[in-house]
Amino acid sequence: MAAVPGPGARLRIDERVLGAGTGPRFVTLLLLMLTAGGAMILAVFQVLAHGDQDGCSLAAGVDLSDGSYWNTSLSISGQATAARFCLSLWAPAPPWWQIAGWPLVLMVAAGLLFAVLPMWKARQSRVVPLEAVDQSGELRSLISELCAVAGVSPMPRFVIDPAATSVGAVVFGRTRRPVVCLHGGLLVVRRSDPERFRAVLLHELAHIANRDVTLTYLTVALWRVFLGLVLLPYLLCLGYVVYSVVAGGGVPRMGRPAVLALVMVALLYLARSDALRSREIYADLTAVRWGADPHGWSVTAPTPGGPVRRALDSFTELWRTHPQWGLRRGALADPAPLFRTAALPILLIGTVPSLAVPQVLLQIAQYRVDFTNNLMTLLVIVPGALVTGVIVVALWRAVVYAVLTGARVPSGAWAGGCLGAGMSAGLVLSGFGAGWAWLPQRPPVLLVPVAAGAAFGWWVTQCARLWTGAARGRTLRPALASCVAAASLAMMSWLTWWMLAGAANLNRPAPSAGMAARAILAWLPSEAPAGDLSTIPGLAVVQPQLDNIAETPMGALAVTVLWVVPLFAWASGPAAGTPRWVPGRTAYPEAPAASLRKVLRPGLLGGALACLAVAGVQAYLHTGQPVPAGRGGLYAYRYLALLLSALCLPAAAAAAVASTADRRYRLLGALIAAQTTALLGLAAMTLLVSVDGCIAPLDVLSDSCAWRPAWHRPLFPFDFVLNNALVLSALAALLIALVTALVTASAATLPGRRRRPAAPAPGPAPAWGRRVRTAVALLCAVALAGTATQGAVGRYRLGLTTNEITSQRRLVQFWGLPEPHLSDAARARQIRAWYRLSGDDLINLAVSYDRQLSVVIRAADATKEPWPALNRTVLPVCTSWGRAAWFETVWFRVPADPLLRADWHRMVTWADTGNRGCKQALEAHDNDALRKALLGLRSAARCAETVNTGIDRVLRAGGYPGTSRRAATGRTAVCDHPPAAEP
Repeated sequence: MAAVPGPGARLRIDERVLGAGTGPRFVTLLLLMLTAGGAMILAVFQVLAHGDQDGCSLAAGVDLSDGSYWNTSLSISGQATAARFCLSLWAPAPPWWQIAGWPLVLMVAAGLLFAVLPMWKARQSRVVPLEAVDQSGELRSLISELCAVAGVSPMPRFVIDPAATSVGAVVFGRTRRPVVCLHGGLLVVRRSDPERFRAVLLHELAHIANRDVTLTYLTVALWRVFLGLVLLPYLLCLGYVVYSVVAGGGVPRMGRPAVLALVMVALLYLARSDALRSREIYADLTAVRWGADPHGWSVTAPTPGGPVRRALDSFTELWRTHPQWGLRRGALADPAPLFRTAALPILLIGTVPSLAVPQVLLQIAQYRVDFTNNLMTLLVIVPGALVTGVIVVALWRAVVYAVLTGARVPSGAWAGGCLGAGMSAGLVLSGFGAGWAWLPQRPPVLLVPVAAGAAFGWWVTQCARLWTGAARGRTLRPALASCVAAASLAMMSWLTWWMLAGAANLNRPAPSAGMAARAILAWLPSEAPAGDLSTIPGLAVVQPQLDNIAETPMGALAVTVLWVVPLFAWASGPAAGTPRWVPGRTAYPEAPAASLRKVLRPGLLGGALACLAVAGVQAYLHTGQPVPAGRGGLYAYRYLALLLSALCLPAAAAAAVASTADRRYRLLGALIAAQTTALLGLAAMTLLVSVDGCIAPLDVLSDSCAWRPAWHRPLFPFDFVLNNALVLSALAALLIALVTALVTASAATLPGRRRRPAAPAPGPAPAWGRRVRTAVALLCAVALAGTATQGAVGRYRLGLTTNEITSQRRLVQFWGLPEPHLSDAARARQIRAWYRLSGDDLINLAVSYDRQLSVVIRAADATKEPWPALNRTVLPVCTSWGRAAWFETVWFRVPADPLLRADWHRMVTWADTGNRGCKQALEAHDNDALRKALLGLRSAARCAETVNTGIDRVLRAGGYPGTSRRAATGRTAVCDHPPAAEP
């Protein structure tokens, strides 16, 4: 294979130069089938169970006509304990074995169908053995000759389908036990068109040699099982729901679940078609390489149409299981279509994580699974790795093809942008972060994945281009594997951040500066605040994003591998002569990368500057050091902000210099230099913070000298600084590389500007090469070890769960619970749901406690019982009232009516204070205190009666029956305020 085509020559590239990524595409299809099937079957189970999820939402105060995500999420999350209690009573989850066992059922069914399909296709009523029509053995001899040419041994079983009139054949079964079925029409033309017969047969043998028979029929089996065991029950269930709505006089609507199901089915079909379609072109090319006549694929070509017709043809091509003949003929002359990255398939593959992860969350959320960052990290591992494998392989193939043909190397930004657009589209379709509304409240946030995807694609293509010149083996697979591993880690970290922070930012209102200041004071407490944090400009916008970065598991490690992997390639230097992986070992047209010194030198100089800047920050803050009690709050926060500036600004300067080292690798050079700078600066920061108090002019947090590791020091969040310094430095490198590329491209278009001459051929390796490689290896080892350790510790900390009630209370204290403006009808529906589902039982319990108390008090007054007897009679009643103190936790607050909500809260407060006072008085034998506590419990009962009366009034006004308990009147329906001193 020629590396550089001559004038007018058309270079042909062997399609086997790099793997096609068929395996990841098949596993992606399997993942989509399992997640879509699980979500759709869960919907079937829920309909069959006749649960009342809407009732629980109404009882929580959710306005079902409000499609926003944040108000709904906050109403549920802020009352998570009550929500779980309600769902466990009125919408219980299906037995776990149904959800967990359904994927197993699908897999077993697919396996059985895969085993049965070959037998069904080869049944005697349809096909006949080859010997039945080849009495002379001439056909078998020809087939044996072709099998020898193809290297297929042993010879597969051949059968004939005499009823098939097409001039074709098909191979089915398994790769190790294939069956080739020759159509009757093909045997008819065997003598009149022997070349076509040979081409068709070699094409089918190529499927066997390419080992795609098993994957093909597994794909077919999976699709048919999905249709029969998932889609059909779902459609029947959907029809039942529509019938119920119409029978009740309503108008059915196609909500998001139905649309999402349609999208998932379409994605499954497209993934199936892609897996089946690509194998045909590879089989064509293999057959031609074995000597098949390309004219065997000659058919009448359709008349080319206009742009609209061509666009329509491109779209319909995605749905075909066999490529069009025009595409197949073109691939025989030039396999460029196999190396091209199409926008729509990449966009569709980008929807996979955003659709699959929410569906899995929906299935496991019903089983009291603690939702943590670590859980999200686990959930994104499989879809993140699959998506990365598909996109990285596609971009590497495009780069390799461009490098070997001398064509323009794609930047990868367009393909990556399509990938990110797919992630945004998938998130909107799934409703994860958009509630019931089709569009989020802050649509510009959806552009973040597009930008991140473009940067991801840019990094992959530059890394691929660098490794193609540095790889020394006979294959590019080890280099590709290193790139896939690094990109997968980055993708998982990104997906974790996007599914947690990004989705929340789509609809969550920005916190106020006061809210952010309170959160910082809880994080960096100070007994003597030195200033008002809320006055810091941009605090409410910047601080939540910094917190999100700091809480992303493995974020620092992901950034580290993104510069370590290309640094290894750069440090390896260009391969001597033509790389061994190039077929034919002809001239390699790509010039070597610039000297590594041009990248490391700015990083080392920037690191020295960062060390000085960190020391300067220490000295500056020492001049205004407050008393020890005041070193949190604003003082500690200013310290963190200045440290981040001291680390990121020198990193940006180093990236600006390194981005000019080699225009082909601007992003990689800027990233390596920026991260080297940040790493050295972090090392200096860690040392100075650990010995804080030992160098008087640089003391910031301590006054006494001792070794206090920075990662264990109070008022110094080491993980926060480390994660943000590395991530912000990487973002700065990306932006600077982009600006440099745009400025250079604009300058190149100026009239009269001369083009830069081509880089000279690589000379002998410099004498210092081994020392540089050793230093690079040490730098990479330190960076990987440090960030991996920090990531593991961070994951452990994020995985620790806190008390649910405590977390719930903190959420409500920070954000509050929403108070939507409701119509009278919506108000009555919410209060009715609250009362009907459990509120009436709680009110009746409170009244029953009061009856027990009245009986005990009358008996005590009549008999003048001594204290031991009172302990036996009164204490159980007080203990029962103590349970009422939890009514506001285990059940929702009263929705829609602030007055009733306040009375219910007073009931809970009276019950709590009365219960505790009763127990203390009985222990102290204090008659006055006991009388006061019992009066408090009577006040709690009156508050319960007041709530019952108010609910009865609202229900009757809304057209519903009143409460089961008769509304109280007079003094009984008056809820007293508890004493101000009581909690």
